Amino acid sequence: MYFEEKDFIISEINKALKLYCDKTAEAVEQKSEFDLVTEIDKNIEAYLIKAINAKYPADNILSEETLYDAEIIGRTWTLDPIDGTCNMAHGMRIFGVQCCLIDNGELSMSVVLLPRLAEEYYAIRGHGTYFNGVKQHVSNGNSINNSIISTGDFSHRATALGLQQYKAVGYLYPRVSKIRTFGAACVDFAYMASGKTDATVILTTNLWDLLPGMLLCSEAGAIVTNTKNEKFRFGDAGAVASANPELHSLMITALNL
Repeated sequence: MYFEEKDFIISEINKALKLYCDKTAEAVEQKSEFDLVTEIDKNIEAYLIKAINAKYPADNILSEETLYDAEIIGRTWTLDPIDGTCNMAHGMRIFGVQCCLIDNGELSMSVVLLPRLAEEYYAIRGHGTYFNGVKQHVSNGNSINNSIISTGDFSHRATALGLQQYKAVGYLYPRVSKIRTFGAACVDFAYMASGKTDATVILTTNLWDLLPGMLLCSEAGAIVTNTKNEKFRFGDAGAVASANPELHSLMITALNL
């Protein structure tokens, strides 16, 4: 189940990337004070919405640029047409397209494509996580002092989430080996799910940022919760994924100082 949807969305994403992403990021706009959006984001999102509507007309869509207020009802797709737009607009290769299919409230299928790195990740509930066709598992047994963790972008403002992240990183950096900030949630989660890093935390309520990677990680054997070490619920302000209980406990402690 959901293999048809996985094959469909991977095919459509690749078509959209070929149409709109095999060129420079033209028509860059200021989305907010510190964030950008490009014509590539808009064109890919519009293409994927049209494709989903044609193939699955009864399904609902929640997307970053245009359908960001949609509710999750029945079968709902989340779409992030370019995750890591600022990276892409500055000529970096660390960005991707990500989507998730929610069915009756459960994360059922997710896809992350990193086009400039030729990396394809997908997960189907109950069937595992795959990277370029090979089944993945989270890292095995790295001690905390040898762990690499990653975090999402830092807030520019003194919001509760921003202060939470600054305090958490201050607590973690003398205790783990390395802390990375990739600037694209899809990369944070995909790298954690494939054992390249050992834990990640993304602090946001944007479901298009969180859900695809959360399924990648959980199907690869990660512990995935909200920041209170509880089952994640839509609307929670962030998610944590860790390779083992000891590291997860450290991450939760750091986030609740």
